[in-house]
Amino acid sequence: MTPRPEDSTHTPWLAPDAPTFAVVGKVNMGKSAVLATLLEEDDDAIIRISNEPGETTRCQRLSLILDGAERLRFIDTPGFQQPIEALRAIRALAEHPERGPGPADLKRFVERYRDTDTFVDECVLLAPILEGAGVIYVVDPGVRLHDAFIAEIEILRLSAGPRLAVLNPKTDKAASHDAAWRAELGKAFNLVRTFNAFAARFKARRELLAALNQIDERDQAHLGATLDRLDTEWAQRREDAAELIMDFMARALTHTERTSYVDDATPEAARRDALAEAHKRYFAAIAELERETTDRLLALYRHRHTKARTQAVLAEDIDLTEAETWQRFGLDRRQLTFAGAATGAAGGGWVDIATAGHTLGLGALFGGGVGGALAWFKGDALPSLNLSVGRRATLGGRALTVGPPKSANFAWILLDLVLLRYRAIIDLTHAVRDQDGLAGPGGSGKDGLVQGLASARQKTLARWFGHLAKDAEAHRHDPEIRAAIEATLAEIEQARPD
Repeated sequence: MTPRPEDSTHTPWLAPDAPTFAVVGKVNMGKSAVLATLLEEDDDAIIRISNEPGETTRCQRLSLILDGAERLRFIDTPGFQQPIEALRAIRALAEHPERGPGPADLKRFVERYRDTDTFVDECVLLAPILEGAGVIYVVDPGVRLHDAFIAEIEILRLSAGPRLAVLNPKTDKAASHDAAWRAELGKAFNLVRTFNAFAARFKARRELLAALNQIDERDQAHLGATLDRLDTEWAQRREDAAELIMDFMARALTHTERTSYVDDATPEAARRDALAEAHKRYFAAIAELERETTDRLLALYRHRHTKARTQAVLAEDIDLTEAETWQRFGLDRRQLTFAGAATGAAGGGWVDIATAGHTLGLGALFGGGVGGALAWFKGDALPSLNLSVGRRATLGGRALTVGPPKSANFAWILLDLVLLRYRAIIDLTHAVRDQDGLAGPGGSGKDGLVQGLASARQKTLARWFGHLAKDAEAHRHDPEIRAAIEATLAEIEQARPD
């Protein structure tokens, strides 16, 4: 879904095969923010989000593109500047003053003033509406309703086309005038909806697009098909996200670092220094893998101008070697025991198969017992990296290979961290600008998500972690695991309130 900007000098404003809506409102009420979130556009060159008034000074076409076709067209308009005076002028031009002004008088107003220096912004914003565009009127319910807003509402009512009012709360106190706004907007608009452009997630965006289907029945079939395509695209993104996460886990759980040292006069000191350097490089590499995966997830969800910061829990100051990390993320000891038992049982099952079942299931029983015991005794331990020592072929000395950690909880901590990143990404709206990158989880306490997974899914994932350690390539794209991770991502989405 990519907005397509067009130059405002082209006509006509209406799309031939897509419903068109003019997004209007007073200066700095959040019109551009609503469009940025609705269309998933975070490029200031296309949609500028600013606290400075008057950023939008002309009409700009922005299209919702799905499957390469324009499905909806939105027109970002300049804000009202003189609504009270404009309404007075419209009434003065009314052909039948006793009945009040109507759509024809609105057109007469634009024809009268569009080539003058008077009511410049009003004439510009009304142009697409007079061509037949529907109206999306954006207001901040935290701002007191006063006469200028009432004049805007009356001017838009005169257009007589489909009209949707959007309450875009910009602060926590934004609902303070909500009732007054709804009462006034209800007199002139087909529908009134709340949409916080700085917090809306996929469900809220979809609901706002669905609201367009309720204000003009002529476009219902087209808008219904558009929503179906939107849902299909979102489901495909989730599937792609699951693949990215699987790839990260496979690479992280099989990563090793190699180094060497020379058997000189102080071999123990040389070995210790080499191990410390390899240890540092190992966790730095895992952190880079995680950051790279997060950047790919950000791009998948159209956050082209946001980059991931390195996870604090993967940095040098608070890293995977710290006890705090192992308490905040991953499974608890009881869950590790059951998950470890499932992994061990899977391994023991091969004994039964190899002996045509003559062990009477003792292989699975034994494997489960050993796996659970190892998880119980080692699950909470700090990460002691696997170490392989060999002799260098040249120059003498020793070659060292380290990684991954022995702890059964290592894989769960990594999965927790990338799932938390995913949650942060789907919470991030495209109206949020000027941030210095997507951070990892902060604070303290139990932050992770994997403890909340169903026991059956924990066991399925634990078996997969074990398979990866033995043959990552053969199990990297396991469809059962992809389905499990997709289901987890869907649960994360549903658990977050809009």
